Amino acid sequence: MGNKKHAIVIGGTGMLAKVSHYLAASNFDVSVIARSILKHQGLKENCKNPENIHAILADYHNGESLNIGIENALHTYGCPSIVVSWIHSTAPNALPLIIRQISVQYSSFPWRLFHIQGSSGFFQKEYTPVSENCLYRRVYLGFMIEKSASRWLTHEEISEGVIHAIETDSEKTIVGTVEPWESRP
Repeated sequence: MGNKKHAIVIGGTGMLAKVSHYLAASNFDVSVIARSILKHQGLKENCKNPENIHAILADYHNGESLNIGIENALHTYGCPSIVVSWIHSTAPNALPLIIRQISVQYSSFPWRLFHIQGSSGFFQKEYTPVSENCLYRRVYLGFMIEKSASRWLTHEEISEGVIHAIETDSEKTIVGTVEPWESRP
C-alpha cells in the first residue's frame, strides 16, 4: 500500500466508467467490480491513468466470489475512503456483504458510501444499515424533462452527477429530477 487512497466502484465498467476514470485521475487506487475481463480491459484502455484501475473479477450475484474479490482488494489497497455502489435489485445481499467486509476489517477508519439508486428509490426510503465509521450518501438517478417530453439520463449525465455528489459530499443528491413523477419516461 502506498500513499494513494483506495476507492471501490460497483458498476464502474458501464454507466459509471467516467466515475472510475475520475477517481483514477484523482490518484485513487480504484478497485472496479467487473464480471468480464474484456469490460475491465476496455475501462483501462479508455483511461488516462490505467495503472490506477484494478479489477475485482466477480459477479456481485455470487456472494462467495464477491467476498474473495473484496477481501483481496482490501488486503492489497487498504480501507477504501470511497465506495460507489450501483447494484441491481437482483443482488440484494451484495452491498451488505461489502459493507460488512469493510466494517470488520477497518472498524476505526472513516469511509464514504455513495449508494446510487433509481428514481423510484427516492419515494421508497429504504434503510441501508452501515457501520458507525461509514458516512452514507444517497444518489438518486432521475430523468430529464425537455420541452414537452422526458427522457432517462445518459451515462455522461449520470457520471457527472455522481462526481458532483463525491465532490460536494452531500447526504442526498438527485441527478436530473424525480418530480413530477408522472412525467417520467
